[in-house]
Amino acid sequence: MIFDKYLNDTYLDILYSNYNLDYLKSIDSNNFIEIYNLLKNKGFYFIEDIIINYMDMFELDSYYLNKVLTYLESRMGKDYVKKIGHNMTILDKIIDTAISLEMKED
Repeated sequence: MIFDKYLNDTYLDILYSNYNLDYLKSIDSNNFIEIYNLLKNKGFYFIEDIIINYMDMFELDSYYLNKVLTYLESRMGKDYVKKIGHNMTILDKIIDTAISLEMKED
């Protein structure tokens, strides 16, 4: 699976205990890589934690996720990633907002 390339054995064990195998197999690997790279380019230093706890983020359209992250940076400042890292529940709001934006444009 795609996750083997991005997570060490400990994180993989956590991932497989957190999510159903069929669900993990349903994740589009190209989209996963696109979101992973977006987060990495934005400076997210806790991507492994996002993978094991917020897998639904990797199902988002990267265009809308980027829009939300760009907005957050403008509102929260350049250290917005650090702020998110200290309060990861913000990721739920990021996911919900990206989904809402996509639904509005459909």
